[in-house]
Amino acid sequence: MGYAFGSSVLAITALFCLWTAGISGMKPRAFAARLGLAIANPGGENEVRAQYAGFFLAVGSVCAAALLGLVPRQSALIVLAVVFGGLIAGRLVSLVLNGGVSGYGPAIRALYAIDAAGFAVTLAALIVDKST
Repeated sequence: MGYAFGSSVLAITALFCLWTAGISGMKPRAFAARLGLAIANPGGENEVRAQYAGFFLAVGSVCAAALLGLVPRQSALIVLAVVFGGLIAGRLVSLVLNGGVSGYGPAIRALYAIDAAGFAVTLAALIVDKST
């Protein structure tokens, strides 16, 4: 059961990351707009492609490599814990500094749930995977 759970976490996260890399890389302006960001020039497109497409391609590739047995599963799960943990930590700081989510668009509100769930599920996968 533990192995299947960890594999599911890696597979779902790989798909999410590769999907995010694809849409942010192909249409950086539309992707940024959904997040409430405006791109002023080609440098902004470059930054979305680097910070979102490149980053999520790398994370998704690590997950896929772990599923294929090319890198240790625990290493991939640690990468996910660091990524989701850092994202939710930053979001929680913003929540406090901004006094709530007033003014946040639906995509940003959804990312709170995605990042919190990603962190919790990844920690659970690390624990279960280690015990099997």
